[in-house]
Amino acid sequence: MILGCSANTLRFADLPTRVGAAAAAGFAGIGLRLCDYVDAGLSDEAIRDLLDHHGVRVLELEHTWDWSLGEDPVEEAVFRLADRIGVRHLNVPMFDAHPLDELVEPFAGLCDRAAEHGVLVGFEFLPYSHVRTLAEAWRVVAAADRPNGGITFDLWHWFRSGGRVADLAAVPAEAIVAVQLCDVRPEPGPDLTYEGRHHRILPGQGAGDTAGVLRALRDRGVRAPVTVEVFSDELDAHPAEEAARLAYAAGAAVVAATGLPTPDWETTVEHR
Repeated sequence: MILGCSANTLRFADLPTRVGAAAAAGFAGIGLRLCDYVDAGLSDEAIRDLLDHHGVRVLELEHTWDWSLGEDPVEEAVFRLADRIGVRHLNVPMFDAHPLDELVEPFAGLCDRAAEHGVLVGFEFLPYSHVRTLAEAWRVVAAADRPNGGITFDLWHWFRSGGRVADLAAVPAEAIVAVQLCDVRPEPGPDLTYEGRHHRILPGQGAGDTAGVLRALRDRGVRAPVTVEVFSDELDAHPAEEAARLAYAAGAAVVAATGLPTPDWETTVEHR
């Protein structure tokens, strides 16, 4: 089963521990937060050697900044990682208040800069951000019309934003850059931001219709990489190796049960 381990599933593990634990559990790729890379205390060559030793690649990169303001110094580190180590896609939400129409040109610009480094950009909608739904994110991505721009589809955000399978019809399958697996409690907490960062459930073990959504993505022809992203205080309490094993087992079970096709892990700039 080809799965990635997102950055926040093992969020407190240092880089060598994270890579080793993910590989031992069966993950073929990992996600990183930019701080994981910057603060690792390792040279780029040492990081490449670490990844090669365990047969793991960096699939996705997470970082939050107001990219609507244009090119930012933070991008130097983002694209240095892409050039020197390799990363398939960048996940970007928007936590600063901007009208959707004013995000189109900046998103297009970010995609253009990322394309120079062979990186896809996935716009991630979050119910507690300023782009809360799949429809809102797609409005920006579609208007920007960049071949390397698309949507990062996180199941926790989908469930808590009130997503419906019918909503998928508006978004082309090839525009889904990545799928992040997790599940939700039966009832939302009073603070979605806190819940989303502390109380997610392993995929297939919560109250969301995980199987139904994955079947819908399958039927739409989505072949994006699938990662397990579980922000969870409960999972954090386990040693990294055990947390990775639990995450992989849960993710592999739901993917196998729903018949998702083998994902396309390669960067592509074909016109959407």
